[in-house]
Amino acid sequence: MSITPRQMLMAQGIRDKLGLSKATLDRIVVHNTANDASANNEISYMNGGTNASKVSYHYAIDDKEVVQGLPLDTHGWHAGDGQGAGNKKGIGIEICYSKSGGARFVAAEQKAARFIAQLLKEKGWGMDKVTKHQDYSGKYCPHRTLDMGWARFIELVRTNLSEPAL
Repeated sequence: MSITPRQMLMAQGIRDKLGLSKATLDRIVVHNTANDASANNEISYMNGGTNASKVSYHYAIDDKEVVQGLPLDTHGWHAGDGQGAGNKKGIGIEICYSKSGGARFVAAEQKAARFIAQLLKEKGWGMDKVTKHQDYSGKYCPHRTLDMGWARFIELVRTNLSEPAL
């Protein structure tokens, strides 16, 4: 079954203030939030005035929903590589509830794997387009996903990719 993200798009004025511009995105960059907030709260924080780090990403995914914060024709600031390919060409995906882990994180990660597979299908991309934050800046992120095994997560995406659409 297809996942339809709920949109809470960052206002154009905030995007302009953060220096976010139009971009052609050609990869997916996976992150873990390193806290225990919901997808709604992650996007609300990103869109609010208290976002001191000026971080911005396209989707936050928790155990219940996928929430979109940036349009897919706009780059974000999420990969820690400045003007590099992670930020300028990557669809930033934050998997929620990674601080404590447990059942909520596992469910969020499973939903993220399904959604990433859906994006790959929609865009006609292969598994080589799924990357991790660590690939761009060296930061140990997505921390909990890496702890549990990146190859395991990639296999979870691959399994979802091979399932027929309902």
